Amino acid sequence: MAVLGRWTRRRHPGPVAFVLSGGGNLGALQIGMLRALAEREIRPDLILGCSVGAINGAALAEDPTTGGVGRMERLWRDLDGADLMPGGLLPGAVAMARRGEAIHGNGGLRRALEAHLRARRFEDLLVPFQCVATDVAGVQEVWFDTGPLIEPILASSAIPAVYPPVDIDGVRYLDGAIVDEVPMSRAVELGARTLYVLQVSAFARPRREPRRPLDVAVQSFWLARHFRFKRELASMPPGVDVHLLPTGEAPDVRYNDFTRTAELISLAYEASSDYLAGRPARPALPAGGSSPAAVAGHHNGADD
Repeated sequence: MAVLGRWTRRRHPGPVAFVLSGGGNLGALQIGMLRALAEREIRPDLILGCSVGAINGAALAEDPTTGGVGRMERLWRDLDGADLMPGGLLPGAVAMARRGEAIHGNGGLRRALEAHLRARRFEDLLVPFQCVATDVAGVQEVWFDTGPLIEPILASSAIPAVYPPVDIDGVRYLDGAIVDEVPMSRAVELGARTLYVLQVSAFARPRREPRRPLDVAVQSFWLARHFRFKRELASMPPGVDVHLLPTGEAPDVRYNDFTRTAELISLAYEASSDYLAGRPARPALPAGGSSPAAVAGHHNGADD
């Protein structure tokens, strides 16, 4: 499948893809990045999203303008963690010990999507958009790009143990981050030659020493995701420009804490604006933990 250059100002090689990673409530960082991109009139020919990146990606695909990003920002600033993750005040150990597949239901997330996404089908979106989910029984990644929109986004966002699996046509799906959290290779397969990667999964942060068996399990999941990201980044073919947008020094926030959304948006906006303008980086690593020099050959910088 090739993608068409309907939107991008032709200062970039080939079609342009925005690749939006998972990251839970750190998805607020992507809003700051998207505002910086929109203000410089850098628009995508293709959008790929995983987990919270699927939510933000679908909203952007409806309206890839500064106005559309502004609506997304207002939505994020109004989000209430208690609506999206009811019961979030339960102590972690107690919540994890409860019976069932997940700590939270996905009803609040479903209602938020239905209230704020006008599109109901992929075909209603202005920019081609795809999201990824994990087929539990088939042990494979599955990409959605046609048909009903809400269920695939819920499936892509079904964080293990946090949200329940989502059934689509008899197949049970979990979070796409299990198999492909930062789908750069998918973008290249679809014909993109310039990638703006909005990776907000906190790969750059130091990991605490595990103190409990659960900590080891979480750390192992993080290692697997980080390994795939690094491998894909290193294997980008010649002729593909990859731009890792920086997040700034994002603070540590609990997974169900949405009280620092405005701060996260502002940090990523300032850092990404500086990057896109070619200004010297502030003393922070880009998301993913690599300096721009680490991706030399695939990272050429944005044109002014």
